[in-house]
Amino acid sequence: MATLELIDIAKRFTKKVWGVKKMDLKVEDKEFIVLLGPSGCGKTTTMRMVAGLEEVTRGTILLDGKDITDIPPRDRGISMVFQNYAIWPHMTVYENIAFSLKLKKMSAAEIKERVEETAAMVKIGELLKRLPGQLSGGQQQRVALARALAVRPKLFLMDEPLSNLDAKLRVTMRTELKAIHQQTNATSIFVTHDQSEAMSMADRIVIMKDGEIVQIGTPDDVYFRSANMFVAGFIGTPPSNFFNVECEYTKENISLKHSHFTLEIDSMKFQELGKYRGKEIVLGVRPEDLLIVPESKAVFTAEVLVVEPQGSHQVVAINLKEIIVKMVVSAETKVKPGDKIGLGFNIKRIHFFDSKTENRIVFKGGV
Repeated sequence: MATLELIDIAKRFTKKVWGVKKMDLKVEDKEFIVLLGPSGCGKTTTMRMVAGLEEVTRGTILLDGKDITDIPPRDRGISMVFQNYAIWPHMTVYENIAFSLKLKKMSAAEIKERVEETAAMVKIGELLKRLPGQLSGGQQQRVALARALAVRPKLFLMDEPLSNLDAKLRVTMRTELKAIHQQTNATSIFVTHDQSEAMSMADRIVIMKDGEIVQIGTPDDVYFRSANMFVAGFIGTPPSNFFNVECEYTKENISLKHSHFTLEIDSMKFQELGKYRGKEIVLGVRPEDLLIVPESKAVFTAEVLVVEPQGSHQVVAINLKEIIVKMVVSAETKVKPGDKIGLGFNIKRIHFFDSKTENRIVFKGGV
């Protein structure tokens, strides 16, 4: 397999339009990296530059330490699976998988062995004689994967390969893709705008915004230690709730004052908030860390706006006039629109952000 290093990579389309402004990234051998972000953030452009399908405006691409920035795509040792599969409709499944192997001048016996081995890996062994038009979308996706894997590339690129599949099949395929990665140990980069896919598949997630990286980390890192409000609001379903609070600081405690509540926290555990005395900061709370509690123990009370059953759990929304706040609660918790409920916070899991920079406030105690 291989390591990949992007050094100060950028792509400029016009004088004012940048696809990627600056990209520095090192992908380790056998690692599964996911590029995640909203549409237009530069993730597909980055992948296409790695593949050689887009010319690099600035920077260097190293594969196993070798500069491949200006090398033609066919000579890079990279395979790519596209969003639209791009398999040849006039060739059988066998011929599609074997095509690149023939270009490598492999013998018929070697090709047959490699095709059958790869087809079995992606569970299309019984479809080798069929044409793509006789296959479902999920089966066509497996053909595209098999064709890319058969050449045993140094680097395996996937550009939103599951986006054309239905919801149930997407969940199945992402599990199988992760299993295939573990089986092949292929160094892989996967592009998606679906944070559920990223969280479930990645060794590390690269979150992008406006052509730049805003955070790189494991799924736990980006979820529990979001670098800024953008990441906290992008990762999670539903995303984090944000409350603008004024920070009043004493030696004994800190009072976080919101128009609907006052939250008292231990000043010793949150000493770093001392520099925000008398200033506004942002309190971030994941939906599962906003708790329904007896009114006598509540930080504040509110009226239930909407209940969204999800089977294993339910999403409860409340309206605090200026914002809608969502929480995730057990399916056994019985609430309905119009109910007045008491609410509290899981203090161990709350987050704070600087209201001006929107960056995470880091605490020595690890909160």
